[in-house]
Amino acid sequence: MKKIILAATVLINLSFTKVQINHSEYSIHKHSIEHFSHIIKRDAVVYICNGPKAYAYHSNSRCSGLNNCSTEISALNLSNAINRGRRACQRCY
Repeated sequence: MKKIILAATVLINLSFTKVQINHSEYSIHKHSIEHFSHIIKRDAVVYICNGPKAYAYHSNSRCSGLNNCSTEISALNLSNAINRGRRACQRCY
């Protein structure tokens, strides 16, 4: 009987250890996904109007916020748009 209780205790402890290991692996995996999604978002292509009154970046070139653009529309990555002082369009974001 003591051997059965000892074996059950060992199995229970091993199962908790395995859960903790899986949880740690999940945390590392989740962190990696968040890190890569941040890089992808930063390098995402956005669209801006080059006019003097333009202030936003857009998720697509057909956004209605670009309808009044009096100059050309440029495609660039998100980090460059933010560095130019642009903010997200309220219509397409």
